[in-house]
Amino acid sequence: MQLRPIHTLVIHLFLMIFTIGSGQNMVQNGGFEDFVSCPVKMSNLNKDAEHWSAPTLGTTDYFNECSRTKLGVPMNFKGKQEPYEGAAYAGLYLFAPRDYREYIQVPLTETLEKGSRYRLTLFISLSEKSDGAVMDMGAVFSEKPLSVHTKRELSQSDLLSASPQTTHIKQFPVTDYYQDKQNWMELSFDMVAKGFENHLILGNFKSNAGTSYLDTQNPSENEEGYAYYYLDDISLTYLGPEYKTDEVYVLDHVNFNFDRFDLQPKAEQSLKDIYEYLEKHPSLKVAISGHTDDLGSDEYNDVLSRERAASVAQYLIDLGLDKNRITSKGYGDSKPLDTTRTDEARRKNRRVEFVMTKFEDENP
Repeated sequence: MQLRPIHTLVIHLFLMIFTIGSGQNMVQNGGFEDFVSCPVKMSNLNKDAEHWSAPTLGTTDYFNECSRTKLGVPMNFKGKQEPYEGAAYAGLYLFAPRDYREYIQVPLTETLEKGSRYRLTLFISLSEKSDGAVMDMGAVFSEKPLSVHTKRELSQSDLLSASPQTTHIKQFPVTDYYQDKQNWMELSFDMVAKGFENHLILGNFKSNAGTSYLDTQNPSENEEGYAYYYLDDISLTYLGPEYKTDEVYVLDHVNFNFDRFDLQPKAEQSLKDIYEYLEKHPSLKVAISGHTDDLGSDEYNDVLSRERAASVAQYLIDLGLDKNRITSKGYGDSKPLDTTRTDEARRKNRRVEFVMTKFEDENP
């Protein structure tokens, strides 16, 4: 039987391709530098700041040094504050009487990939004229922009009843109240994406009763005060995939010609993700397996699958992975993902897979 050259190895499903370079900010206009018009009136975020909007009836503010009104920088109607970077920032109430709240939302540059890890970071400063400070700041990701007809807090039940799909509220880790009125405080947390996240919403999602509030002006009085904060330099960056042990993942965009091994840039990024994850988790090892379709003889497919698995393994070793932490094996066409004899089925079956497992103690 004459062997047919197999021009490419098409990889499929589980492991998504991560085209986002490390450090690239996925929040559009995260520093608030881009604006439609210079701010003149209060409650102006929706009209003036590029990409940003308010998801509720709360009236978030936009400040820029170009303004000659009370929305200027560094002086404005809430006091004095230099930007963390650039010439602009946003301002919103995280605590106010009768549970009044303001929020801020922005589209991301692209939908987050399921199973990928991301880091959300922002800088926050308490306005000089605030009565008190809080230690409650959270984030929600949604499939589409939120538009909720309320001036009060967005609770978890409100978000569940909203038409766009949303994540659960995630609070920024905190050790103390956000009460610095001169310097910017950095807040950050890491998350694993579910795969639908397209917009980011920020604010305090708790009621006044549920908020940790420190009244610094009139601590003995019963009247509710307010805490107004400036936000700047908001970023969401890609950290890498989140792999589970003993789970099979199929590599993507690893392309083979008949007699050579070529990697597209996307494939190189996928393999670098695997390498970096293994470097961060030294207790894990990885097994690479190669698979072919049913075209060609069994002998030829066995050899071809071994060579492809070995090529991927060698690439990881060349990146710096200890060869004792990696094995490779070829299975030919003996383990198809799809047994129908169609071109699409054969495309699925031409693949390279990997499984991460923990090292077993050889001397218990």
